[in-house]
Amino acid sequence: MESIFKGVDKERTIVNADRVLNSYRKWRLRAQRVSFNLQSPAMDGMPKSPSYGNSIEDKHVNKSNADFMANLVIRVIDAITIDEGSEIYSKLLTLLYIKHYSKTKCMVSLNISDKTFNKYLKQAQLTFAEIYPDKVENLIVKKYEPEPVARYDEG
Repeated sequence: MESIFKGVDKERTIVNADRVLNSYRKWRLRAQRVSFNLQSPAMDGMPKSPSYGNSIEDKHVNKSNADFMANLVIRVIDAITIDEGSEIYSKLLTLLYIKHYSKTKCMVSLNISDKTFNKYLKQAQLTFAEIYPDKVENLIVKKYEPEPVARYDEG
C-alpha cells in the first residue's frame, strides 16, 4: 500500500501540525475573553485626534476568529476518525492537545507504550496536517526535488 505522505517532508509537516495544535489553548482562551463594551464618554474638554478604528468591532472580530480557529482544530481532530485504526490518533490528539494530558497520562489512558505513543503521535500529526484545510493554512511541506538539469555534450 502506497503512503499518502509520499513526497512529503514529514519532519517539517509535523512541526507545522504541532504548532497549530499547540495554538488551540491560546485560541480557546482568547475566544473566552470577556469584553466590556460600555465606556464612559470623555468630557475633559481637551481636543482629541480623530479615531479611525473601531476597537469594539476589532475585539468582536478577534474573538470570533479565535473561536473559529479553536473549533476548527476540534473538528479536524474529530475528522481523523475514519475507521477503527485511525480512532486512536484522534483520541491521542484530544488527550494531548485539547485536554492537555501529560505524555505519561496519555500512554496510561490509551494503554500504549512509549515507543507506540511516539509512533502514533507522528502519524496523528501527519494525518491532522493532511485534513487541515489548505484555505486556512497549508501544513503539508513537500520534499524539495530539484529539476533535472539538461546536459550538453561537447561535440
